[in-house]
Amino acid sequence: MAGLELQERFEVSSSGITFEQLAKDAPEELANSINETGVFILPSHETKDSFYTGSLDTLDYLNDNGLKADIYTNDEDYKELGLHAADIWLGTFFVKNIVIPVFCGVIASYIYEKLKAKKDDKISVKFIVEKKDGKSSAVSFDGKVEEMEKALNAVKVFSNDD
Repeated sequence: MAGLELQERFEVSSSGITFEQLAKDAPEELANSINETGVFILPSHETKDSFYTGSLDTLDYLNDNGLKADIYTNDEDYKELGLHAADIWLGTFFVKNIVIPVFCGVIASYIYEKLKAKKDDKISVKFIVEKKDGKSSAVSFDGKVEEMEKALNAVKVFSNDD
């Protein structure tokens, strides 16, 4: 019996989330630094308060590599959602336009160098990008790591949008 083939999903769509909305709804702990933050790790898997296991490691890596990043919750409400599979579940990232080029390089390094992802590994990630006009778009990818570059390239396009 043959194994199930991975059905790749790559989608670019409009997103209703804006930085202004995030700032307005931000937990009190984030209120003071929200304008300086370039990347937020948002709750994942369609929850309001759960983050994938490893989100704090991802946050540390982003901050250690020149990005001002934060988890979009307060310390008391932080919960991890453990999905038990060999897949890499990175979660949802809200990225300001001005940090897109650096972010794409750092997140790729994280995947290949820190997580030691191999080309056949499966990955699931969503990037919500705030464009220069204040509107946002979402890039969702579920598939093999070797194909994820198309998602990162789609994100990079938004750094050039006027």
